[in-house]
Amino acid sequence: MSSSKKKTEDIIRQSFARCMASGLERRHLARPHHLRESELSEKMERSKQLMAASEPNISLLKSCIDTKGISILLADADGYILKVTGDAVFAKTISKYGFAVGVQVAEDSLGTNAIGTALFEKTPIQLSGKEHFLFQLEELHSVATPITSSKGTIIGVIGIIAKEETPSWTTALKETAAAIREAYTLLEAKQQLSLSNSLYDSIINALNHGLIAVNRVGKTIRYNQRALAAIGLSSSDLERYNISRFIPNWESIQSSMSRKESIFDEEIVFENATVKERYAVNFLPIVTKDEYEGAIILIREMKRVYNIVNKFTGMNARYTFEDIIGESYEMQRVIEYAKIVADSPSTILIEGESGTGKELLAQSIHTYSKRGNAGFVAVNCGALPETLIESELFGYDDGAFTGARKGGKPGKFELANGGTLFLDEIGEMPIDMQVKLLRVIQEGVITRVGGSKEIPVSVRIIAATNKDLKEEIKQGKFRLDLYYRLSVIPLRIPSLKERKEDIPMLISYFLHSKALKLNKDVPEISSEVYRFLLNYSWPGNVRELENFIEKTVNLNGNIVWDVSKDQVKNLPNVGNIPLLNEPTDRRSADRKTPLITIDEMEKRMITQAVKELEGNISQIAKILGLSRNTLYLKMRKYGIQHRG
Repeated sequence: MSSSKKKTEDIIRQSFARCMASGLERRHLARPHHLRESELSEKMERSKQLMAASEPNISLLKSCIDTKGISILLADADGYILKVTGDAVFAKTISKYGFAVGVQVAEDSLGTNAIGTALFEKTPIQLSGKEHFLFQLEELHSVATPITSSKGTIIGVIGIIAKEETPSWTTALKETAAAIREAYTLLEAKQQLSLSNSLYDSIINALNHGLIAVNRVGKTIRYNQRALAAIGLSSSDLERYNISRFIPNWESIQSSMSRKESIFDEEIVFENATVKERYAVNFLPIVTKDEYEGAIILIREMKRVYNIVNKFTGMNARYTFEDIIGESYEMQRVIEYAKIVADSPSTILIEGESGTGKELLAQSIHTYSKRGNAGFVAVNCGALPETLIESELFGYDDGAFTGARKGGKPGKFELANGGTLFLDEIGEMPIDMQVKLLRVIQEGVITRVGGSKEIPVSVRIIAATNKDLKEEIKQGKFRLDLYYRLSVIPLRIPSLKERKEDIPMLISYFLHSKALKLNKDVPEISSEVYRFLLNYSWPGNVRELENFIEKTVNLNGNIVWDVSKDQVKNLPNVGNIPLLNEPTDRRSADRKTPLITIDEMEKRMITQAVKELEGNISQIAKILGLSRNTLYLKMRKYGIQHRG
């Protein structure tokens, strides 16, 4: 007896033992497990790759053998039959025994059979007649061999069931299983490649800049959707034409990359494309085994680049309308009007004395508008030398003048593209620059110093001045046409002396914010000093008040006066108004009382003034620097009655 036959007998004997242990009896009928329709559909979907790899190879097997009285079966790794082909009449016969699509042919349901036993033993096997466990299968002959993956894992089994035995079946099935394995491995590799490509596409499409990959001759081999959108091309155009059609000086760029040199931040306007924006482009050579194979081209919109520059260089707005301190009617009117015009593309001219907060208002308008996420670029026209203001505003190209930075430099208009350009102290701008500024506002394009290309810009301009521009126009220092172009929407910020009712709130805010900034306690302020702060004219406006409070906090409440005697002399005579509950003999004494809260101080002062001035609202409002309406509101707030 040969060793292979002995091995087969051992396998059959062990299989019979397993069948009896599972409760099967040889004279009983098979008890196969059938999949429901939904389960079968799911099984077929999961086995799609195995079936695709098997289809051509099973067809080849059928063409090589006489299929009369023969069925060829394909099962998955769990023993469920996926396909039955061959003699259709014979297929109906064996289906009665359980050999049909959707049926599991494992040993515990159909007993010892070639497919079920080959799966269990993980080896090819051929059975004839009584070598099958169930009597009802004794008229059949079966042979099967497992199908393995490239890693050696069993992924299925292929088998033949026939009326008569043919010795060549085992060899034929082994060859077919090997062919299926090769086809399955190829499909697996294709699937992995497809998955990798899909993942790669997802990654490059998730990039926040455009990407184009080209081979060594400039043919596009990969790109993302952002690149198409940026250039304004269809995928067919990019795939059909050489990249040299779209990128100027491509030969020179390719020459550098063939020497394994990368090129960074090249400013490019793509040719033969519908979009004429400027882009910052990086060219990165693809090198394999020290050979130049192509290039990766990274494309970023200059607007996005400038927004990043603005973010990290402080060229962005920090303030909102909520940061503007003031409950006075005058300030509330300015704020409400500014909110209404915030989204308008029209230019705004903010007028007001120095220190009133013109840039604060400009930033608030910007952040409130739809441009709020873009850059806010501020230029002090009075701080730039006449020789530099043009290049500062419009930028310059490479070699524009001696000392010009290589590659050129964008100006403030380009940096503000899509956002807001704040031109502070516009009245200080030289008259010749005013002509160029007017042209940019009217045409929406700039030309760099030393350059010839017109660069379109979308910028909302807010200008500010502390000068009387109409008087400057009379003196020939400011152009009338520019004035009308800038003051489409005029805004005027009132001086601090015009909104004295805001002073208490400002004092409180600066006391606490400066104490926090300087890591000091909020200092005590005497009543006399507090009355002085309320009635002083503040020619430097909010900035002067802020500086005064910061100095006071630095000195822990010790006041150092830096106002002129004339200013002190001209203040209203309020120093003799006594404090509530203060002893008469101490009314003139320079004592400090704790500033509990501004509200408490206001309440005391208003109550005392009502008492001393016998409820005369006009005099009380005048002496406290409040409007009548504001005084009434505060009296109602604090529950103060008056005899009027």
